[in-house]
Amino acid sequence: MLCKYRKYYSCAQTGTYSLLCSYQTCLSGWSLVHFSCRRLIPGSVTQPTAKANCQAICGHLALVSSSGELAAVQTFIKSEGLGSRKGVWVDGSDAAQEGVWLTSDGKVMTYIGFTRGQPNGGKNANCMMLFEMEVWDENCNRVDYSYATLCEL
Repeated sequence: MLCKYRKYYSCAQTGTYSLLCSYQTCLSGWSLVHFSCRRLIPGSVTQPTAKANCQAICGHLALVSSSGELAAVQTFIKSEGLGSRKGVWVDGSDAAQEGVWLTSDGKVMTYIGFTRGQPNGGKNANCMMLFEMEVWDENCNRVDYSYATLCEL
């Protein structure tokens, strides 16, 4: 699939070194959530399938990179009608090196936001997900650990 989409930004200087930017619009079927276009795909899939599903619609697993973004994503998931007892795959894995969490494109994550007691899966749980609106680590491939998907453009 050939993916072509345009991002429209509106930026304002917020300090000496930073710009505050947001999308002005998202493609049909996508929602603006904390400066990024996101799409929740209900259903129960493993993390590799979730990643492939996002790529099939020209996106990637959503990255949560701040506590403010986590709060916005949690609000969005609730607004989409997904119950709090349902898990959602997001971007992040420590499969390459235990304890070093990377994004799908290989960058070290600067914000992780795990809930208290997480990560707790050791080498058996290498993928990041939201469960009960908290950040957890989970087994990526076990079919009985299948969750919804949050994609991002």
